[in-house]
Amino acid sequence: MRIRGLPMMRLLICVAAFSLLAFAQPEAAYADAEPIPVSLRVAALPEGVDPAAATVTAGAWDTAFQPVKSDVLVFDKGVARWYRLQLLADWHEHSPPLLVIQNARFQPVTLFVAPEFRPMVEYHAQSGRDPRFSRRALVFELPQNLGAAQSAYLRVSASSKRMPFSAKVYPEEGYQAADIRWARLMTFFEAVQLTMILVGLTLWLALREKLYGFFVGYLTPQFFYLLVSTGDLYLLPGGRWLEPLGIRVLWFVAALSTPFALSFLIEFCDMRRIAPHFARVLSWLRAPWVVLTLTSLLPMSFHDGNSLQPDIGNMLFLICGAVAILAVVVAWRRGSVAAGIFLLAWSPQSVFTALRAAQLLLATPLPGWLEFTLPASLSLSSLVLTLGLGVSTLQIRRERDHARDEAQHDALTGLHNRRALMVRMAEALAAARQARQSLSLIFLDLDHFKVVNDHHGHLVGDACLRIVAERIQYELRPGDILARWGGEEFVVLLLHTGRQEAEAIGERIRRRVESDPFQAGGETVRLTVSLGVSGFAGAGQDSPEQLIEQADAALYRAKSDGRNCVAVYPAFGAAA
Repeated sequence: MRIRGLPMMRLLICVAAFSLLAFAQPEAAYADAEPIPVSLRVAALPEGVDPAAATVTAGAWDTAFQPVKSDVLVFDKGVARWYRLQLLADWHEHSPPLLVIQNARFQPVTLFVAPEFRPMVEYHAQSGRDPRFSRRALVFELPQNLGAAQSAYLRVSASSKRMPFSAKVYPEEGYQAADIRWARLMTFFEAVQLTMILVGLTLWLALREKLYGFFVGYLTPQFFYLLVSTGDLYLLPGGRWLEPLGIRVLWFVAALSTPFALSFLIEFCDMRRIAPHFARVLSWLRAPWVVLTLTSLLPMSFHDGNSLQPDIGNMLFLICGAVAILAVVVAWRRGSVAAGIFLLAWSPQSVFTALRAAQLLLATPLPGWLEFTLPASLSLSSLVLTLGLGVSTLQIRRERDHARDEAQHDALTGLHNRRALMVRMAEALAAARQARQSLSLIFLDLDHFKVVNDHHGHLVGDACLRIVAERIQYELRPGDILARWGGEEFVVLLLHTGRQEAEAIGERIRRRVESDPFQAGGETVRLTVSLGVSGFAGAGQDSPEQLIEQADAALYRAKSDGRNCVAVYPAFGAAA
């Protein structure tokens, strides 16, 4: 399928640019309102040292803690890690301090705070989290009277790979305001995504075309990826049952989206016709994603201590993204406007998803701008692609209407063809029978038309047919139907018309054709027509085929009577 129309492409570019600005404004406003963290003194036990919590909180290991100069802390691969956090000054803010752990993803974190040193455990998929805060980060409320001399001990669990995170302290009031703005922004992105899914689902249910099924299959896992990333999925009914799956839910939806995305790309950009080699490569690339989707559901023991699942997925995405962008560029250069729309929609998403995949592969800290631009690009992509689907739907409708119109009309004269006439006759006859009204049929044939073709050539003969069609049409009333039956034969369907009026119309047609010769190739061409009239007088069981047969018989009688005359089928005349 190809979407034509440069003005529509320009409109989509303007919409995408406007949407990008609209999506960027909340992020910029949020960045300006980000609270300033309180300075901390951070120390850590050596790697591989994981003593009992009671000995750590009792101060037995305080001398073993070494200062950490960087703001970036890490989850170590295969071993737990202990950190000691201390304020540089006593807490004097009117709202309590909050310890915020960012980029912990699905890793459990345990905090021990004086004086009780009661363990507090937080992780992303945890049910029963504090409803005051979103799941953007792990949030621990610290004592209001926390002093600089008091230590908070943080134990981070072992990870399948070395992964950075940050630990910062904010006043509750400032952090909560920023957290609410973040939640609203993420909800906006989720709402856009859900709306586009509903639009695609409506199109699929209405049109039953696999293109829209692939579109829904592509966006739905992305929508759930946003829900998992923000933690909103665990707030839905039944969400707590997903808690034991941990990060595998994220792997599953991310892997499931990609084969649908590749299938959608192939169909939307008409790759099999425009770039068949790329279509085959993209089809092959779906197979490893199916494998990754299935293996992500295996028991956690299969994944423990093994980081191949996410690493393979991230590397494979980088490969698929590069191949897909190259394929779309090639299709666009070959004239596919649909490919241009896809390139416009998918490029930002691919860039930011690739940056996120690279950040995970390289185990670097998550920048704040990437935290926002990835969901924003997913929503923008779905919006632009939905607009593109709307354009494609209109294009499909135009093409179908045009094909239907061509199938019902004669290419030479532009009149209804035989098939369209029989459909109209069946409808008109059923209506006339129900209302007990009459209708008439005139069968026309040009006299000695073979001589015209033989003497003047077929081009002149075709011109004669067009002119005769115009002259017949001139004598008809609004609502009368003229069709080319084939060759030099025409049929006129006269609704609500009896025998006498039909015969009079036939006579007017005969006189106009006879009295108005035309010039062709410097010669005068004279034409006459013979006409046969039949019809339905308001009662009986005649079929369209029978009426045609009767009109043809009357036409044969007109030919026998010397041509250039009108003959009426006897039974129609008697009934009238």
